[in-house]
Amino acid sequence: MTELQKVTEGKTKTIWQSPDKPGDVIIENKDDITKNDDPSATETMLNKAVHATTTTCAVFSLLKEAGIPVAFEQQLSATTFTAPKCKMIPLEVVMRRYAVGSYLNRYPNLRKKKDETPHRFHRLVCEFFLKTTGGKIKDCDGAHIGNMPNDCLETEREKPVDDPFISNHLDEVWFLHHPKIPNWDMESYLGVSISQDRILPENVTVYKIEELTRKVFLILEGAWAKLGFRLIDFKIEFGIDENGNLFVADVIDNDSWRLRTSDWQELSKQCFRDNDSMGEIANKYALVAELVNKFTCPKQAIVFWRGSKDDKLPETHSFTSITIEDIVLSGHKSPSQCLEKLEEILAAYPGGGVIIPIVGMSNGLGPILSARTSWPVIAVSAKHGERPHDVWSSLEMPSNVPMVTVLSPKNAVLAALNILAQSNPIAYMRRQIEIEELDK
Repeated sequence: MTELQKVTEGKTKTIWQSPDKPGDVIIENKDDITKNDDPSATETMLNKAVHATTTTCAVFSLLKEAGIPVAFEQQLSATTFTAPKCKMIPLEVVMRRYAVGSYLNRYPNLRKKKDETPHRFHRLVCEFFLKTTGGKIKDCDGAHIGNMPNDCLETEREKPVDDPFISNHLDEVWFLHHPKIPNWDMESYLGVSISQDRILPENVTVYKIEELTRKVFLILEGAWAKLGFRLIDFKIEFGIDENGNLFVADVIDNDSWRLRTSDWQELSKQCFRDNDSMGEIANKYALVAELVNKFTCPKQAIVFWRGSKDDKLPETHSFTSITIEDIVLSGHKSPSQCLEKLEEILAAYPGGGVIIPIVGMSNGLGPILSARTSWPVIAVSAKHGERPHDVWSSLEMPSNVPMVTVLSPKNAVLAALNILAQSNPIAYMRRQIEIEELDK
């Protein structure tokens, strides 16, 4: 690596120019772990670079599969990966499911007792922080455009406040606040405001950044929930490539989030901030790096099964990682063929699926399918609006036929997505976005 041209170096990683592609860089992680923006608190952790690279590459691979634009191409070695060269936007974007950490300094009214469950936000809370170093404010091109106030509000160290909280990131002019003082406190406002167009590149909006951050969080929240863990919050960064394309950039590793077990035990960098032993912290980083290799998007299907080609399909959209199957076979007229086709479908989708029989008149198809598979079967009466009495043949089922009936075809599709979302992080993201937008 020392023979390569160094682009830049930070506290936990070094960026090298790729020798093969001028538009790419090689990101090399270090074994250093930092806290509280205090260089004197930096320590070396055995194999941290390996764990950070493993975690980032697994996370970025999942996000890439979900269609999220990420600055990642491939892992090169245990501690390096390649990425498109990006001009970084000087922002840290934080997404929160629970009220913990510095959020409670700004909103102490949500603080709970030590043994109580943290306050959970139904709609994710998004926050923007302006990245500064030594109080220097730089624009998206890296040019120095201002300074934070010299009077010190950091009680521990004589230094200007860095990474101020942007209290109104959706507005054109941003007001910078102390990240650890309640907004209603007079000392919170740092006396500095800055136009967002000094920070954001052309054609990049806070709305696009927030939209992508929400999707990223929900995909990872779904992936961790599938494994039995809680994603509490995270912070990510963005960059643009030479063509102005926006990417989730830098890294997403165990330093980037708060991650807890189902019984609220911390697994992430917060352990280092809490001064746990380095051996225990290293073990937790190794565990997280092992777990992220289990991130998957299962091969699943929503099967629209019609008794007749005249039965209308419900309106739907394409879903990443979920295949839409359309089968036309009558349960009354071709029961043996239906069962043969069912076996083909079960073999084709090991990740599972949901069957939606769409049947007019007497529903024999749905009960036959429901009795012969553990996949959920959600029946829809094809002509409920025209022939409302058709639904009665779908309501009362004999024993061991666990079919359910939904009148609205659209709701049947949403119910199918809800079911698949329990094991599919992309489906989870899709549904959660729609659910949480109700509170917008």
